[in-house]
Amino acid sequence: MSRTSRLIDRRLAKALVFLQALMIPVSALIAWAVKDLTAAYSAALGALVCWLASVYFSWQSFRAAGARASKQVLSNMYRGLLGKFAIVIVGFILILSNVKPLSPVALFCGFILVQSMSWVAPFWVSRLQKRA
Repeated sequence: MSRTSRLIDRRLAKALVFLQALMIPVSALIAWAVKDLTAAYSAALGALVCWLASVYFSWQSFRAAGARASKQVLSNMYRGLLGKFAIVIVGFILILSNVKPLSPVALFCGFILVQSMSWVAPFWVSRLQKRA
């Protein structure tokens, strides 16, 4: 079986993780340009929480592959989703309780900006596949 005809394709997950990683400094620079340094590191922390959760979900979900492992893949995806949710909740609790000074608006904006890359990544990957 060729690599491109596999049941589970990891390229989209890799592209998403890469795009989200690129958006961490971008979100910090946008917040710094709009407001100040506190907003910049708040946005970066929010973006980092989102990225860490996404990395965990991708790693957990794509550990097994193939039609025979479909039950394992589904189980891993549920485990990854629960872990992602826990990382986000614990990350926000730790940041909101320990980081002073903090801009909560910038924190959540950074998170949302990185999360929005999950809508952009499929289009980006499809454009790259059309070129190749």
